[in-house]
Amino acid sequence: MNSALGGALPNRKHGHPTDAELESLLQASLQKGGARGNTEVVRHLLSDCPTCKERALARSSLQTSYDYGAAFAGAAKALTDYFAVGQQPQIGAEFLLKELMAAPDDSRENLVRSDRRFANPELVDLLIDSSHASRYRNLNEMLNLAKIALLVADTCTLVETGSASRLADLKGRAWGHYGNALRVGGQLPEAEDALSAAQRHLQEGTGDPPLRARLLEQEAALRYFQGRNTEASELAEEAAGIYQAIGQTHNFASALVHKAIACQYAGEPENAISVLNQAIPLVDPENYPHLLLAACHNLVLSYIAVDRPEQALSLYFEVRDLYKDFEDELISLRTGWQEGQLLRDLGYLEAAETALLQARKGFAEHDLSHEVALVSLDLAWVYVKLGRIEQLKQTVTEAIPIFQSLRVGREAIAALLQLQHGEEQEQKALELIRLLNTRLSHRNTAK
Repeated sequence: MNSALGGALPNRKHGHPTDAELESLLQASLQKGGARGNTEVVRHLLSDCPTCKERALARSSLQTSYDYGAAFAGAAKALTDYFAVGQQPQIGAEFLLKELMAAPDDSRENLVRSDRRFANPELVDLLIDSSHASRYRNLNEMLNLAKIALLVADTCTLVETGSASRLADLKGRAWGHYGNALRVGGQLPEAEDALSAAQRHLQEGTGDPPLRARLLEQEAALRYFQGRNTEASELAEEAAGIYQAIGQTHNFASALVHKAIACQYAGEPENAISVLNQAIPLVDPENYPHLLLAACHNLVLSYIAVDRPEQALSLYFEVRDLYKDFEDELISLRTGWQEGQLLRDLGYLEAAETALLQARKGFAEHDLSHEVALVSLDLAWVYVKLGRIEQLKQTVTEAIPIFQSLRVGREAIAALLQLQHGEEQEQKALELIRLLNTRLSHRNTAK
């Protein structure tokens, strides 16, 4: 394991905190946030571990001049906030979710605002789960449910959560998921604002490590969509370090996949291959098939990027049954897109054209402009290779307003207009397409 991935929280022998972590806990003060960072160490001590209790007492006796009363008071307050329990709701969150889902889309917000029954922290989590589950099926539903989750979190008070820190966690979790939904839908400036709001709330929260790591993953995903690939990789590494330290193997693998995608966007497919080959064996295919699919999908793309189409095709056929297990339309579209890329790189240009046209049509029907633009470039590549100048011109002409809406910058638009004329030699045309691919991945996201 790369030591950088474990840098955020040191690895523990047999699950015990290190001497440095115990020292950090004992020296924590009432200063804001000082005790929260030691949440998982205190969790371990609360499990009644005799070895670590003895070690903690031994270390505390070495510094008799230090006032540990304030430190333990700070830790005790953080723990009290963390384990606080709000008022038990009279109606279960599952029932409330069913009631919301049965209501017309345009009436859900009014229902939540007007009825205090919906001020339920568990309902926020159920809405987030439902929203996340719809990401491959219906992006509008994903975003709408994320908005409702955010609204429910906003209606909750200390009465429902039990402490100000837990209320901040709840709001941070809701804002984080809302930002991620905006990012998936291509609304990157709005996603930036939402994730910033999540960060502000979590700074007031309990310091729960998995919650912090999840936000780091969400920020990493946004950064590589913004072309800030070094930052994306660092955020994913930090998240992976937290997950590794607390033994969450699935989430650790998920963070590695985010790091690999950042490597792809940075033009480092060999590094992406290395990271993905590390992540894939850690994924439980029975419980987390979507993560396995995402990892394999990106590994195929990385093999394509390093001009190893035969290896990409071999892997594609190995996981083809996994693709068939999903009925989500967006997964099917991405599968068809990937198949078109493979056929193109293997030289089956006519078959590639058919697959890519179907994928572009499907993405357009889902209003996924970013994907439509990328598939259009793949089609342009095919038409250059086939020498079909008129179809190349038509494809580029149809793509111009999409590129303009994505704000890719003047240089990219100029390259697109040059490609539209179809007068360039094949090598020059392919260079323009490569430039456009790069600019599309690093587009300007200013408001």
